Amino acid sequence: MGESAVMKKEVPPGPDLPGRGTEKGRSARRPRAGLTLLILSGLFTLYIPVQLYWLTFVPGNFAFTGILFGGLLLACGLIGWFMPQYVRVLGVFGILLSILSLMGALGGMVIGMLLGIVGGCLCVAWDEEKETGRARTDGDTSDENVAIRESATG
Repeated sequence: MGESAVMKKEVPPGPDLPGRGTEKGRSARRPRAGLTLLILSGLFTLYIPVQLYWLTFVPGNFAFTGILFGGLLLACGLIGWFMPQYVRVLGVFGILLSILSLMGALGGMVIGMLLGIVGGCLCVAWDEEKETGRARTDGDTSDENVAIRESATG
């Protein structure tokens, strides 16, 4: 039958739509090494208490705290992976939980504690705005470069 102007209007391809095309760039903007170390730290910290699961709820046993700290470390790494805007806070929590895991799970054989401290430090030190080691491909329009160009031309 008759097609209206609304039905004839073509939709532009995917990258031109708002919010599209940035997913690829956004995935590169997270501290992968720090978050991976936090996840590994959680797994190492969970290893000993999970092996002693039958002693976990015995009164006076610290295995429950090992499961708690290991699970929270694992959660810090996973939450940071899916929500990179909270990485610094999660890094601080990761450092604190790694140190406290020494009490409940022997720090995940001490390896988990060290991995958690290093991973947390990498997450805290991560700067979303800096892209070191990457060449700018969007025309190099930073204010500093514009000021240098203006002073060089006159």
